[in-house]
Amino acid sequence: MIQIDEISITEFRGIRALTLALDAKPYLVWGPNGSGKSGVVDAIDFVLTGSVNRLSGSGLGAITVLKHGPHVLRRDDPASSVVSAKVRDTVSGKSAVLSRSVKTSAQFTLTPDVPEVRAAVERAQAHPEIALSRRDIIKYIVAQPTNRAQQVQSLLKLEQTTEIRKLLKTTQGKLSADQKTAQANVKTVEDAMRRHVDAPDLQTDTLLGAINPRRRVLGLPDLTAVDRDTALNEGVDTETSATAFNKSSALRDISALHDWLADLTTIKRHAVALDTALGTLEEDPTVLDALKQRSLVADGLKQVVDLCCPLCDSEWPNEDELRAHLNAKLKRSDTAAEIQKEISDQATRLTTELRSLRGLLKTAKPLAVSHGPGGFSTTIDDWSEGLVAFETRLESIASALGQRTRLLGDILVKPVGMDARLAETVAAIEAEPDLSTTARARSFLILAQERWQNVKNARRQFAQSDRAWKAAQIIYQTYCDVADAALTQLYRDVEVDFSNFYRFINGDDEKSFKAEFKPSAGKLDLSVDFYGIGQFPPSAYHSEGHQDGMGVCLYLALIKRLLGVDFRFAVLDDVVMSVDVNHRRQFCELLKAEFPDVQFIITTHDEVWARQMQKSGLVAKKNQARFHGWTVNDGPAYEDGIDFWDKIEADLSSDDVPSAAAKLRRNLEAILTDLTSVLKGQVVYQSDARYELGELLASVKAQHNKLLGVAASVANSWASAADVAQIKALQEERKAASLSQDNESWAINPAVHFNDWASFSSADFRPVVQAWRTFLDLFLCTNEQCTDWIYLVENGSTKEALRCRCGGYNLNLRKK
Repeated sequence: MIQIDEISITEFRGIRALTLALDAKPYLVWGPNGSGKSGVVDAIDFVLTGSVNRLSGSGLGAITVLKHGPHVLRRDDPASSVVSAKVRDTVSGKSAVLSRSVKTSAQFTLTPDVPEVRAAVERAQAHPEIALSRRDIIKYIVAQPTNRAQQVQSLLKLEQTTEIRKLLKTTQGKLSADQKTAQANVKTVEDAMRRHVDAPDLQTDTLLGAINPRRRVLGLPDLTAVDRDTALNEGVDTETSATAFNKSSALRDISALHDWLADLTTIKRHAVALDTALGTLEEDPTVLDALKQRSLVADGLKQVVDLCCPLCDSEWPNEDELRAHLNAKLKRSDTAAEIQKEISDQATRLTTELRSLRGLLKTAKPLAVSHGPGGFSTTIDDWSEGLVAFETRLESIASALGQRTRLLGDILVKPVGMDARLAETVAAIEAEPDLSTTARARSFLILAQERWQNVKNARRQFAQSDRAWKAAQIIYQTYCDVADAALTQLYRDVEVDFSNFYRFINGDDEKSFKAEFKPSAGKLDLSVDFYGIGQFPPSAYHSEGHQDGMGVCLYLALIKRLLGVDFRFAVLDDVVMSVDVNHRRQFCELLKAEFPDVQFIITTHDEVWARQMQKSGLVAKKNQARFHGWTVNDGPAYEDGIDFWDKIEADLSSDDVPSAAAKLRRNLEAILTDLTSVLKGQVVYQSDARYELGELLASVKAQHNKLLGVAASVANSWASAADVAQIKALQEERKAASLSQDNESWAINPAVHFNDWASFSSADFRPVVQAWRTFLDLFLCTNEQCTDWIYLVENGSTKEALRCRCGGYNLNLRKK
């Protein structure tokens, strides 16, 4: 396996130009979201594999590395997008520079082309799982181990398997929804057809009894059958018909909607019944617990294969007693199950009524367009959409609980003036002149054919959707059964390492922790011990921080099994951000103790985490890059473990003033942004968080001056001569540094942005650098073990102190 000494990124993703010295040791990239950290991860992924995991997978459509790998401003020049890394083979110790261009991403160059390094690069290329993002944590527990080479291929296939499983589940859910929608649509169009022919059903005799008399009026022969090929208006001259509007049918459609809205007895009865069932859950929270336990116990009962309880790992005298115990627990939860079924049934009845109303609204909409007052059709559309949203909220118990007020109140949320608009529409329809007998018959048959065609289409669509839904159920279950059987062995193999790693992190309060992996229906199906009480899904009782810890422990257990001693490099992209404060140190200790030879590249947006990793010694202070912000034109603003003053001096030693000026300005923007934040300075709010150097500087100066003034006043109030003298010295130091900085800062912009740099020499620019360095020293602790920025400590709105992390710099801001 390889490790990386240095990486250089040019015009790749959100990065214009960036070089980081990783030194084949753990390295930390930290900063706020959107500051460009993931660009480093993408670059490592790309240089090792030729692809970018973030740009692959379902749902990303036409996104490709070739089109979207280069920086957006160089998107038409993929050859300019290059990532190079100085890599070393961990076995032989030999090094070479690995380079890839987006234009030829499938090919890499190695300089010099050392066989041992090439082999190590190819091994890394075959192991994309060494780069882990938070969204990928869970997928690494679904792998089938065989031997080391086969494990990699197996893992890649299982990655696809997981996506297929999710796709099948999503497809099943979508087809189920489609089937229900199609079924509701059948009822809607059949109701519309029955209203039109003014008949109680759509049997053949009934339809012929309504259709043939009209055909005789037009001198057309009777129909003898009504099947899928029958045209009810066969022989009707549709081209000469002025309209398909039928007054009687239209009035029946509007009347049906009016009558439905006039009698809400049925829907209100279902709403009250649903509310009553939901009320049982709120009155007795144990019912919800019983429902959760019922599902858990039912799953456990299916897993009983010996004397060991699958839920608590306790041994029983015999298997029959264990089964009897679990069945008894299921029986005790029967009441909860009955309530759950009642809620589901009442929600279904209520939804059916709502869909019936939406069907009437759909039929009435064309009449609202042709005969209704202005905007009436839009009102109908908006109301229908609102009803759909309400139906969606009734689909789960959790969301239905939030609808109890509506269930007992204005359940339909009928638009204001709906009745009056319906009346206007009826009046407009009634005002239509009566047609001749022939015209009425013609319009009746034309409209009958339209609605009959709708019925046939709806029935056909329902039949198709019903078949598809049933097939999806069979396919999904079969796929899950086969995949789960294959995964069982892997779960058993990684349980030991996973449990050990997690106990290492959380040993202070979970010394008895034990994990069990069991596949079922495409879920993670991981149960973990919860303080000796029993085995439960991780999300049942453990916090999000504990779950994140579990996720990374699972990853480490799996990658250790896959690679063994070849596990020497890994990228952890924001995967540990939620590990709780009490266990951060232990997590760092785990990586140090269990994987001392692994180069971890870790990104996080959590500053506390970043400092913990440095404090624990997992990452050396110089082995880090802190990102402060990002812009399209310049990429990320950052500072790394190498002192940027040294970098500036190196540029000046080469008489490269523009590069020195650029580094100075970029770092000043990053540092002053940080100082503005920690000192709680004031700047005019910008929605894009882009602030000019000048306004940041003014904010920092003003706030620093103000805080020193407060500190001086406080020192006087406590009559502390030593503090008064210290603060006076700081104020004098600030005055001198600020004056020097004011005198020299004029040169930065010309040196960076204009051609004036040609007339600058290193000697001209060094005073500028020194002035800024002296100014920034005002805000640094002088303790070599700290060297941290000072910051403002507040308690609510009360200013407490101006101090550094170690306490060596500490000015009291509270008066006596």
